[in-house]
Amino acid sequence: MFTLKSFIGQFKKEWVLFRAWLYVGIFLGILISIVIPYLIERYGNGFTEENQLQFAFTFLVLALGGFYSVLQFVASLRLDLRSKEIWLHSTSSIRQLIGVKIVFSLTGYTIFNILFTGIAIYSLRAAFIASFGQVLLLLVFVVAIIALFQLMIFVSILLFLAFYLQMKYFIGRFAIVLMMGAYFGCIYLWFRFTESIIYVKIFQHIGISLSWLEQYLPKSKLPSMDIRLGTLYVVEELALTILFALLFIIATKWLEKVVLR
Repeated sequence: MFTLKSFIGQFKKEWVLFRAWLYVGIFLGILISIVIPYLIERYGNGFTEENQLQFAFTFLVLALGGFYSVLQFVASLRLDLRSKEIWLHSTSSIRQLIGVKIVFSLTGYTIFNILFTGIAIYSLRAAFIASFGQVLLLLVFVVAIIALFQLMIFVSILLFLAFYLQMKYFIGRFAIVLMMGAYFGCIYLWFRFTESIIYVKIFQHIGISLSWLEQYLPKSKLPSMDIRLGTLYVVEELALTILFALLFIIATKWLEKVVLR
């Protein structure tokens, strides 16, 4: 039976094993986003403005942070895959154990994003007119979107990890090539599908305009740089939620079957 106590216990275990990943990520991020732009500005003889450099390097940190978070999540999974006894003798199901790993990785990634998204917004402070509340809302909005996107990546990784282990059983090391091809192929087909007319006709219904939120977001000094929000489609969001919930269930069940056979 999975209780709050067992969840906290599993979360603490992940923290003990992988907290160094968060510390190292934050340290390297600060080095890249703050220290390097400062050194370039100081010794670069006016190469460019410090704020522009800081934003560019912070954006790079945020991009690399997503990949770094994926590596940490995969490392956590691999640790358990090498010790099947952890899953065999646990009182919790594999789905619950993997769920804790996702929560931990997503929590660390969110902390990372709060810090460096804040730095990115601060580096653009001269281009916007905003109160503290508006900046805070923008920060929450951006971090939430990034976290949801990362959650979808974690679920897709689980699915293709199960696919890889299944194929490895049949074709050996060549399975990694097949898995990577299938992964990027599915991503390409997914984006093509979301851009199709069929997708629009099926899923983009019951739209809720988010333009009313724009008044609570920072205002740019240049009208062309104002933040514009689109429309949230209830049917689309509900369908995506159900889809990824089903993918998570399928992936964990498949992973359990492959690992514990």
